[in-house]
Amino acid sequence: MATTFTAAEVTEITALAERARAADGVAPFSDDLFPAVGSGTTAAALGARAGDRLVGAAYAAPQGDRLAAELVVDPEYRRQGLGGTLLADLLDFLTGELWLWSHGDHPGAVALARRYGLERARELLQLRRRVAPGSLPEPRLPDGVRLRAFQPGRDEATWLEVNNAAFAWHPEQGGQTLDDIRSAETSPGFDPAGFLLAVDADDRLLGFHWTKVHPHDPNPGLGGVDEPIGEVYVLGVAPEAHGRGLGGALTVAGLRYLADVAGVRTVTLYVEGDNTAAVRLYEREGFTRHAVDVAYRRAG
Repeated sequence: MATTFTAAEVTEITALAERARAADGVAPFSDDLFPAVGSGTTAAALGARAGDRLVGAAYAAPQGDRLAAELVVDPEYRRQGLGGTLLADLLDFLTGELWLWSHGDHPGAVALARRYGLERARELLQLRRRVAPGSLPEPRLPDGVRLRAFQPGRDEATWLEVNNAAFAWHPEQGGQTLDDIRSAETSPGFDPAGFLLAVDADDRLLGFHWTKVHPHDPNPGLGGVDEPIGEVYVLGVAPEAHGRGLGGALTVAGLRYLADVAGVRTVTLYVEGDNTAAVRLYEREGFTRHAVDVAYRRAG
């Protein structure tokens, strides 16, 4: 068992993941964890081969304050015990607490988790709704509150303070750093005009809605769409600003931007399954359940 993949293996794993995505309709690796494979920051790296072909892979990497793992088996080589072998080797190599993701709640993952005594510990819901230009009302902002766009080079520190306070309970989003936001600003899809800030008369940040646009549906096989898709990437409200209706207003404002300016017709978002207040907020705004990602946990 290695701790990192070679550059050639990263290329092979990317192709393997695409074969699995085409077969399953959902990507086997997450956008926030898989970059560790290319950067060499993985804690474990394992591949399985049939001749010269990579037919299975597993890896683990830090995800927020946790160690998380993902694995995939080539669709042509499933039901041959490869998934179980990869998982067993991963569990043997790593000690302590480990979280393992199943994107789309794959039935094979359910069986493996049961076999190895893993706890179904977290559900990440994917909700979606359709939007149309001119169909959304003006957001109802509290008195003295206005919206403006995020300004790179000016708003990073303030955003970090509010984000980390709003998501202090969250294992990934609550521990953002200045390097994280600056890295996000250099990504091809970063759009500061769609990163909406709610500020008071003194320009004090009260909440934000960071939207994204994906050129293609990341889950086309799960009733997806063959068109660009918008995302409620992160929506947060400063703890001291709760109870003023900012969450709903920011949701509407971001949806209006995605529909009227970015021009998408479908919007997706991810929300913790046990975050009842957030789920109800999004359901009030017309979102319905589309898919679920499940994290299984091995206790420390």
